Amino acid sequence: MVKPHTLLVTLSVLFILVTLVGTVSAQRQYQLDHEYAEIWINPEDGTIDLLYDISLTLNSGSAINYVYIGQPTRDFDIGTAENHKGNTLSASDASSGSDYKVRVDLNSPLTAGKTVRFSLITNVAGMIWEDTQNSGNVGMQFTPTWWDEASVLDLRVLIVLPSGVTQDMVKTSVDWNNIQLEDGRLTIYWERSLSPGQKADFGVSFPKEYVDVYKTRDAVSEFVQEYLGVLLLFGVVGIGVIVVLIISRKSPYKKPTIGVEALGIRRGLTAVEASYLLDMKPTQIVTEILYSLLKKRAVWAEVGAPVLELRIMDAFKNKTGTPEVTLRYYEIDFLNAIKDDGTLDEEKLAQIIMFLRQTVEEKLRGYCRSDTINYYQKMVTKAWEQVEQAGTAELSSKAYDEQLLWLLLDPNVKARTETAFDNLAFQPSPLWLWYWYSYRYYHPRPTYEPNIKTPNEAAKPPTIPGADFANDIATAVENTSNNIVTNLEKFANSILPMAPPKSSRKPAHHKSSCVCACASCACACACVSCACACAGGGVG
Repeated sequence: MVKPHTLLVTLSVLFILVTLVGTVSAQRQYQLDHEYAEIWINPEDGTIDLLYDISLTLNSGSAINYVYIGQPTRDFDIGTAENHKGNTLSASDASSGSDYKVRVDLNSPLTAGKTVRFSLITNVAGMIWEDTQNSGNVGMQFTPTWWDEASVLDLRVLIVLPSGVTQDMVKTSVDWNNIQLEDGRLTIYWERSLSPGQKADFGVSFPKEYVDVYKTRDAVSEFVQEYLGVLLLFGVVGIGVIVVLIISRKSPYKKPTIGVEALGIRRGLTAVEASYLLDMKPTQIVTEILYSLLKKRAVWAEVGAPVLELRIMDAFKNKTGTPEVTLRYYEIDFLNAIKDDGTLDEEKLAQIIMFLRQTVEEKLRGYCRSDTINYYQKMVTKAWEQVEQAGTAELSSKAYDEQLLWLLLDPNVKARTETAFDNLAFQPSPLWLWYWYSYRYYHPRPTYEPNIKTPNEAAKPPTIPGADFANDIATAVENTSNNIVTNLEKFANSILPMAPPKSSRKPAHHKSSCVCACASCACACACVSCACACAGGGVG
C-alpha cells in the first residue's frame, strides 16, 4: 500500500515536471521565413504532386528536432525530403484521425538564432472534384500548412495546370498575383503573409476534359446515404435541445449590436514595411529595399549614375538567400527585378510596391492604424537615441549601421546625422556596403576603395568627418530615390491604386449547391468556393 506522504511527493514532482515542460514549450518562438508550395496537377490519375520548400528560424527557446507538414487529404504518399544542402531527411506519416501530416526529422537540432531550410515532396490523391458552380469544370481547393505558433513572412503558392489549359479557361477562388508558363503549362501564382493561426485558401477551376480522373458528386451522395441515419438522429436531438432552450429561457428581445475587434498596436513590421505605413513615396520605399540588400551584402552597385546598375553578389545568385542570411519577400522580389544588364525593371518594382502594400494592409487588419503609426514613429526616435547615446565614435558608428533602415525613415536624416556626429568622426567598416555605395558615388573626393569581393574587417578605412558623412548619406538616399527608375511616369502608372474594401454581405439563403466531401475534413471540394482546411503544421 502506498503511503499518503509518498503519493503526495510523487504527485508534486509530476506536477512540477509538467509545469516545467509547459514553460519550456511556451518559451519557444519561431517563424517561417518562407513557405513555398508548388502543386502539379496530374491529369492521368487525378492526383497532385505537392512540393513544400520551408525556411524556419528559431528565435528563442528549446531546440527543434522535427517539423510537421500538413497534408490536404488522408490519401498521400511520401516522396523525398532533403535540406538545402541536398542531404536526405527522414520523413514519416504522422497522421492521427483527421489530422493529416508528415513528420520531417532534421539532420541536427535547430538551436536559437539559427535557420533551417528543407523541402518535402508528396503525392496526394482525391484532390480534383467536379465543380458544381461552373458547369463542365473540375476544381481543386488547397490550404497550405498553417502554424498556430508562428508567422509566415512569405507564403507563395504555385499551381501548375494540365497541358492545354489556357488563361481564359481558368477561374480562381481568390485573385491571383501572377500567371506564367512552366514547361509549356499554365501556372497560377499567389503571394501572402500569415499571422499565427491564420489560414489561406486557394482554388482553381478549369474544363474537365483536361483531366482523365476526377471525383463527382456521386461519391458525396454515397457518404450522405451511408450515414443518413446518424445525421437524422443528431438532427432530431439538436432540434429538441433548441426547443427546450427556447422554452426555458424566455429571454427578452435585445437590440442587435455591432462589435469591432480592436487589437491595438500591430508590432513586428520591418523598417521597409513601416516605410509604407509612414507614407514614404514608392521610390523611397524601393531605395529602402536597396539599402536593406546592401546591408546584407546581397547586391553591389557597379554604376551609380545617371542610371543605377546593380550586380547580385555570388552568394545570392539563386535569389533566395543563404543559410546565414534570410531574405524577406520584398528583397527576393527586388533581386528578381534586376535585369541582365543590371538595371531595374520598372514594372516589377511597381509590383513589389503593390504586394508590399497589400501585405502590410493584411497585417494591419483588426489593429489600430493610428496607434501603430505612432508606435513606428517612436521606433525611429529610439533608433536615433541609440546612436546619440552610444558615447564614442566607434559605438555610434556601429549603432548607426545597426539602426540604418529605421534612421532612413526620418525625413530629417541629414540634420539628425550631423547632430549625432557633431563632435565625432564616422568610423566605417569594410563590410558596410551600404556606406561604401554612398561614399563611392556621392562623396566629392573619395579616397578609399574597399575590396567588395573579399573585404577585410581588420583593415581600417579612414574615418569620415561627421558633416561629410551626413552629406554623403543624405545625398545618396535622395539621388538614388530620384534616379532608381529610368522612367518615373511608367513606374508610377504601373502602381495600381489600392482597391476599395469589399462590402461584406451574407446571403439570404444559406443552402448552397457546393457539396464538400469533408467527412474527415479531406479538403477535397466539389466547387472552388468551398474551403476545407486540415493541414496544420508544428515543431518538436
